[in-house]
Amino acid sequence: MRSWEDYLQANGVLKNKLGITDDDKLHDVEYNFSFIQQKFIQQHDYILPDGYQLTGRDITELKRINQALLGDIYDWAGQYREVDFNKTSNGVVTHFHPVSLFGNAEWDLQRQLTEFATLPSDKVVVADALGDLVTALNMFHPFREGNGRTLRVFTAVLARQKGFRLAFTQEQQEAYMDASIQDNPKLMAAVFREILH
Repeated sequence: MRSWEDYLQANGVLKNKLGITDDDKLHDVEYNFSFIQQKFIQQHDYILPDGYQLTGRDITELKRINQALLGDIYDWAGQYREVDFNKTSNGVVTHFHPVSLFGNAEWDLQRQLTEFATLPSDKVVVADALGDLVTALNMFHPFREGNGRTLRVFTAVLARQKGFRLAFTQEQQEAYMDASIQDNPKLMAAVFREILH
């Protein structure tokens, strides 16, 4: 079992394959690389660089996406975190799934994905289901880094499974982030009703 320190260099910067010791530089490199990888996946109809076709039907696809986005930067990309994690945003503390409950969370999320696959391709039905599912996936937060980017790719795959694509305006992007921070499935569903096309 890892501790927080196992992920960090002595100066507090995340250990990485590139030998970067400056936090700002690592952040920029990570962002740029993962952005390029996201575009690659999208432009190749959600086929990963290793040739795997994403379907949105298997919870373990999250690991594959995280590996594709960050595997050239971090040794632990594509592996679930081994430390408990919370986040403070605008004074709100969010406690993500504890590692000890990952098995239960994974089982429940797989059940939800299996149910999602049976839904009709009705915009309101899909938006409501995505509101619940994306909120649950966001609370799972299984990776040390790249959870939001991994979830964004996976959500696009889920929409695609039902014949939709996601189209965000800046305002809708902010609404999505607000729904995520508030851990609110109804707010999230309202966002999906607007961005599903």
